[in-house]
Amino acid sequence: MSRKYFGVILTGFTFTVFLVFSLYEGSNLIDDPFEWPRSTPFTHLLVSNPVFPQDIVWLDFFVYAIKFYAVYPIMTLISAALLLGLTIQKMNKSKQVYSNIFGIFLGVIMLYTSLAFFSAQSLGSAVFRYTLLFIGLMLVLSASYSIFRHKTSKVQP
Repeated sequence: MSRKYFGVILTGFTFTVFLVFSLYEGSNLIDDPFEWPRSTPFTHLLVSNPVFPQDIVWLDFFVYAIKFYAVYPIMTLISAALLLGLTIQKMNKSKQVYSNIFGIFLGVIMLYTSLAFFSAQSLGSAVFRYTLLFIGLMLVLSASYSIFRHKTSKVQP
């Protein structure tokens, strides 16, 4: 069992480490109150005008890290995509069609999210958008190719 799931466990650990580093770098948002109106979209959903650092939601730390310290958020995104890919591969052995449809669905979500970052004004946001776009395209294309290959292998005489 340990060899069978070693890649998934290692990727999950890597994802967790990069996520913690991203949130740590994004915690610099607390020291930058002038950036609160532009970098706290999740806080503004809950609190109309954040005044205290305790009002800031932890997801906004990730948004701030994407804008100004993009290395660890991009590594978090890549490790999350790899973790999803390994999970889809493990699912692929028993229910191939469903896992490929799931891969296409996740790819479309990533493509849509990259379009949400279309008006990115910082370099980190733009790089994050292109990373989302690339990973989404790879998910859609690989899952579509797998479905096509699976369908054509049954048709051959």
